[in-house]
Amino acid sequence: MNLFQDLFLDLLLIISPLLTYLVFISTSNNINKNTKNLMLDISFLTALYILNLYNPSFINFLILNSIILIAYLKKRILISNIIAILIILLYLNDYNMIFFMIIPYIFLYTLYKLKVKKQMNDFIFIDSFLLFNYITLFIWLQLFNHNLYVSFGIYKLMYILSFNYIIIHIIYIIYMMGEKLIRDNKKYNEIKKDSKIKMSLFKITHEIKNPISVIKAYLDMLDVNDSKQVEKYIPIIKKEIKRLLNLLQDFLLVNKANVKFDIMDINMLLEDVIDQEKSMLKEENIKLESYLFDDEIYINGDYNRLSQVIINLIKNSKEAMKKDKKGKIIVKSILKSNNVFVTVEDNGVGISKKCLEKIKEPFYTTKTRGTGLGVSISQEIIKAHNGEIKYESKENIGTKVIMRLPIYGKEDYAK
Repeated sequence: MNLFQDLFLDLLLIISPLLTYLVFISTSNNINKNTKNLMLDISFLTALYILNLYNPSFINFLILNSIILIAYLKKRILISNIIAILIILLYLNDYNMIFFMIIPYIFLYTLYKLKVKKQMNDFIFIDSFLLFNYITLFIWLQLFNHNLYVSFGIYKLMYILSFNYIIIHIIYIIYMMGEKLIRDNKKYNEIKKDSKIKMSLFKITHEIKNPISVIKAYLDMLDVNDSKQVEKYIPIIKKEIKRLLNLLQDFLLVNKANVKFDIMDINMLLEDVIDQEKSMLKEENIKLESYLFDDEIYINGDYNRLSQVIINLIKNSKEAMKKDKKGKIIVKSILKSNNVFVTVEDNGVGISKKCLEKIKEPFYTTKTRGTGLGVSISQEIIKAHNGEIKYESKENIGTKVIMRLPIYGKEDYAK
């Protein structure tokens, strides 16, 4: 193996544990500072171990200084001193070598104190240490090991030190760029999340503004002395106020569904909702069919909250219908393994695979005026009932929503 290959192998052996560390912190969520520092220390020690194990050579300790330099720059002073001691013990094959190995590390510590005080640039810090280290090496070779100096030769030695200088800077740049990419990626995700929150707030404001604007407009036009106007406008105002209250209630329920449990027949609830929605859907040329279990199915649930879920599912199905196609919505209930399965299926436009993956996220919507809260709230409500809700869909074919709820006395069977 020639010198270039030897130095390139050193680069790979040192950078591999550091890259592993960078991958670890980039893929781990909610990692605390202590764990992060511990993993960094382990990567430093691993680099030292594998370099000494797989490619031991006299000149390797020069490249190992890259680990110590990065440790200093990351303010890991204790581990950098430990590594320095280990390097001395590993490569101390000559008593006179203490001069060459210890003096630079003492200088490095002094240089670091100066860097902290004077806010020294990283590259100036690295270059100052390396320059001192190389000068010390020449002094050591001339005074204590002149034969080794002669055997190396000035040109070969300059060649080695030049490559050493380049490789140490490459290691530093790769590591720091890796950390910067991770930080930038986290900032990007935070900005993206912040942008999503702002957009959600915009949608909330927009949705609240609409009914308030309608209410204000009708109040401005309302003449209390005109009984016909009062009779015409008051129901509209009440309807908009009710819409506004429901909207505000939905926003409050994004994180936690407020449920009041009672023993109830789920089939009776489904029948009530179907009767309520059937006539309205008929006007829009949408057929609503139901196939319910023959007997009562009792669950411990909140009638109003579960009704809200079923109504929202039927509403979504209605909005998914193609204008040039006769719409059809089927509601079923099946009793199986101590659970009741309620399905709402339609023959609408369906949901793309990409949208299906995000459909349960709060504020995610493909509708122009949607808030993206309906699916999220439905999920919270069903979850509060110890159940689960699943969406299946194919574009241009339709969507099927399956809800599982434990029957009365069998809540522990959930999941």
